[in-house]
Amino acid sequence: LEKKNVDMLTAHKIFSPAEIVSRYEITLENYCKTVNIEGNTMVDMARKEIIPAVEKYVSDIATAYSAKKNSVAGISVKYEEDMLKKLSILVDEMDAATKELEIALVKYNTIKDITEASEAIRDDVIPKMSVLRIACDEAETITAESYWPFPTYGDLLFGVK
Repeated sequence: LEKKNVDMLTAHKIFSPAEIVSRYEITLENYCKTVNIEGNTMVDMARKEIIPAVEKYVSDIATAYSAKKNSVAGISVKYEEDMLKKLSILVDEMDAATKELEIALVKYNTIKDITEASEAIRDDVIPKMSVLRIACDEAETITAESYWPFPTYGDLLFGVK
């Protein structure tokens, strides 16, 4: 709360200083609760839906890789190798990002002061949510649609009837 803003609002009798502080704290509390719910939802989605779906796709690609390689000598399996490498790296990134987000959320939930809590959300939780989001978004673009557990961006944008 900047002094100039408090002075302006109290000078024009819009709010008392106590009302300003109260509204400020309520806004911060709502912000923290909302982001905490979003962060926990991301962890659940990654752990229970996205990572298992990508792992299933990787497993099926590995099966196709083995079948092709064993059926015809010298057949190209470059696509399968590339996809296995890319997706395995992304699964590792998603797993690591999920763990980091879980740690940040646990740490956030130990903070009692609302200002400190909101700063932890801003400086620690949201950046870790962003890292997880980037890895999941990239995995979505190269995972077969039939494996992806949620509607794709394309489905959401163009599938409205």
